[in-house]
Amino acid sequence: MEKENVIEIKNLTAGFDGRTVLENISLEIKRNEIFVILGSSGGGKTTLLKHIIGLLKPEKGSISVFGKEILNMEIDEFEGILKRIGMLFQGGALLNSMAVWENIAIPLEQHTQLENEVISNIVKQKLSLVNLEDAYYMLPSELSGGMKKRVSLARAIAMDPEILFFDEPSAGLDPITSSDLDELILDLKKKLGITLVIVTHELESIKRIADRIIYLQKGKNIFCGTIEEAKISHIEEIDRFFGWDKD
Repeated sequence: MEKENVIEIKNLTAGFDGRTVLENISLEIKRNEIFVILGSSGGGKTTLLKHIIGLLKPEKGSISVFGKEILNMEIDEFEGILKRIGMLFQGGALLNSMAVWENIAIPLEQHTQLENEVISNIVKQKLSLVNLEDAYYMLPSELSGGMKKRVSLARAIAMDPEILFFDEPSAGLDPITSSDLDELILDLKKKLGITLVIVTHELESIKRIADRIIYLQKGKNIFCGTIEEAKISHIEEIDRFFGWDKD
């Protein structure tokens, strides 16, 4: 049975100061898949991500999340959608003055009425999922780059989101740490059954984790499908991106 779509975008066009950044983008993202957004520098990758999570409004088109159109949604209803998604920012966005457990507890304290003991147990559970049980009382300044990414990931899944968004999760990480993060992403997909939408340019990471990709070239969707389908598409820009023109 085919998986349901959790995100549907139709004919999305967006721009700034008279310059078109996304042009007539349509795509579907299915439940429990890893969908990777690729493209040239300035091609619209992060802009597309920001439109999906409601940070930007398009000039035209539609965006549906969990089967509901979000562009003209009332604030209260949209906040309900936001509680079902998580976001891992490129720099991690940890608060340096707060311990690891306090950083992870932020969404739970802001959006639930749970007792402190329950929140503490949830934080410990999330740290266990990212293999950082011993970091509970540590400060961000005491963490390595890879550990900071894992703590940020634990915070992003604190509310048990159904969709998780990443902006360049491997940025600044060495190849081994990046590979470990990829394995963690795959493990979370399997254990939690969540959908992951990832903006990245890391070739090895893309090959390891992507179920499907979209490739944006100057704001246009020139390909959407699996890595295998991309390889046999013989699209020049994609061949160059993956280095297949050198094979």
